[in-house]
Amino acid sequence: MAELDLRKSPWNDGLGISGDFLNHQLYLLGCMVHASAAFESLGNHPLLDLRQQFQETEIGRVLLIIAVAVRNAMDQNPSRAKYWLEGVEDNVGTLNELGSKKKTESVLIFREACNKLIHCLSINFHYVSENPKRGMAMFPLVHLYGMKEKKEWKATIDINKFINAASQLT
Repeated sequence: MAELDLRKSPWNDGLGISGDFLNHQLYLLGCMVHASAAFESLGNHPLLDLRQQFQETEIGRVLLIIAVAVRNAMDQNPSRAKYWLEGVEDNVGTLNELGSKKKTESVLIFREACNKLIHCLSINFHYVSENPKRGMAMFPLVHLYGMKEKKEWKATIDINKFINAASQLT
């Protein structure tokens, strides 16, 4: 057996995630986030129990899959990623430095949102209720927390904007 070394090959696609696979993950993410609040109209239905059991884990899993696939594709072919995102609104949320005396909030661009998803230490979901619990109806927002160079940060991602930017790469 022998290794086929593609490191310098023009046909090297890195992880080689297909556009169809990425589109499928974006579709699942959109369905899960937007179905969340719609489940409230079902009354006492088993889907509410399933939402409570799986919602946050599945949304987090799909966000991570998308972030890793996108970052790999962007790193594999930066000029292609730049071309595809040209003219696309890639402001997908906000980034805040926590613990600073002055409030610093900046635009969270798509690539950095992928980084934050990959490196976050905690993910919080944004719920419709003022007294939220896991598994309740949610808005299409996630709040990520982490550390970079001993500085704590918070990134808020608008999932609809994230899906829009990611869909341009397929």
